[in-house]
Amino acid sequence: MSKSTFKVDTRLAYLLSENYRSPEKALKELVDNAWDAEALRVSISLPEPMSGDAVIVEDDGAGMTLNELQNEYLNVARNRRQRSGDFTPNLRRKVKGRKGIGKFSGLMFAASMTLETRARGKQSTFCLDRDLLESSEGLPEMPLEIVNSDVSPDVHGTRINLAELNQSQKFPNENKLKQVLIADYGREEGFEIVINGKSLGVDDLQGEYKEESIQLSSGEARLRCTVSDQKRKLRKPGITVRIDGKVVGDPS
Repeated sequence: MSKSTFKVDTRLAYLLSENYRSPEKALKELVDNAWDAEALRVSISLPEPMSGDAVIVEDDGAGMTLNELQNEYLNVARNRRQRSGDFTPNLRRKVKGRKGIGKFSGLMFAASMTLETRARGKQSTFCLDRDLLESSEGLPEMPLEIVNSDVSPDVHGTRINLAELNQSQKFPNENKLKQVLIADYGREEGFEIVINGKSLGVDDLQGEYKEESIQLSSGEARLRCTVSDQKRKLRKPGITVRIDGKVVGDPS
C-alpha cells in the first residue's frame, strides 16, 4: 500500500478570495478581524479609482506576536471559535470570524497584500503578492519571509496594505462600504470605524437625515437621526438615543 498526501495549490488563495460577492464584503472581513482582535478603532483608506494608491486597513487591536502569526493567522481555515471560544477574552465580544479564510479577502481586488502587526514590543511584517503565489508549487512550500523589528511596548495593532488594485474588478465604493458596515456595527459601542477620515455614524445610513439641538436641564444636546426605507436592516433593530455620546435608551 502506498501513502500520499493532499497538495494545496497556491491558487487556493484566489479561490477563497472569490468567496466574497463584492469588494465591500471582502473589506468587511478585515473589519471583522479587527473586531475579533478587540480593536477600539479601525481606519479604512480608500484611494481614488485609477490613482494607483493602495487600500489601507489599520486597527489598534491586540496585534499578533510572531508565534501567533505563524501558528494561527497563517493556519488556513483555522477555526478560532473551537480553540478560543465564542467570545473575545477581555471585551467579551461575540467572535465574528468562523472560516479562517478572511485573510485572503483583499486578494479579490488587489494583487499585493502587506501585513504589519505589532504586539508586545515586536513588529512582524510580510508581503503576499501574485508573483510569489504563481512562482510557488503550493501554499505549504511558499517561502514567506517575515521581517521582525522592535517597537515600543505600548504600540499594538495591525495594518494591512492592499496594493496593485485590479482595475478590471469593481473598485470598493465608499458609500456601499458604509452601508455594509453600518448594518453590522451601527449599534455597537466601543468600536469606531473611520472611512476616509470620517467616523461611521447615523448620518451615513441611507435615508433622510435630520439634526436638531434641544435644550435640557443639564444643558444643550444634539439629536441626530436618519429615517431609512432601505431593505438592508441593522442587526439589532430598535431606536437608540444618545446624549453627549452615551447611550441612554434602546427600546426595541
